[in-house]
Amino acid sequence: MEQDNPYAAPGVDLTQADTSPGSPVKAVLYAFLLDFVGSNLLALILGIAYGALLTLGGMPPDQLEAHMGSLAWYSPYMLIVTILGTMISVLAGFVCARIAKRHEYRCALIAATLTCGLMVWMSWPRFTTTTLCLTLLGYAASLLGAHWGRRANRKARAG
Repeated sequence: MEQDNPYAAPGVDLTQADTSPGSPVKAVLYAFLLDFVGSNLLALILGIAYGALLTLGGMPPDQLEAHMGSLAWYSPYMLIVTILGTMISVLAGFVCARIAKRHEYRCALIAATLTCGLMVWMSWPRFTTTTLCLTLLGYAASLLGAHWGRRANRKARAG
């Protein structure tokens, strides 16, 4: 005779993935927050580290401020920030697609539009062609992440 143990863990089949669609609003919100906050936090942390490195190298504060304001997009610091920021955008698109589990590209495009629109608005006084190119790179990265998330969703449904 089998007795029910009230302290035993319930039996659950963990081999089955949850394939039910998620909330598109939650997917867009999480992707937007991940992309916007993650990219800005990354730039802040790397900017502080780079500034500290230059200060330790003997650069005076007034020269440091001028140097940081005149960095070209192809400088090593800006390339590192661009590559890591693009990786965050890919991750945001992937997270958006995995949460939504339907209309993945639409949700990722909405999240990328919110992120890029806010970034353009914040940088509008100094908006350049480089800013436009970085914005388009952010769109492309988010859609690439959404593509990978969509493939993972299809794979989970099939398997």
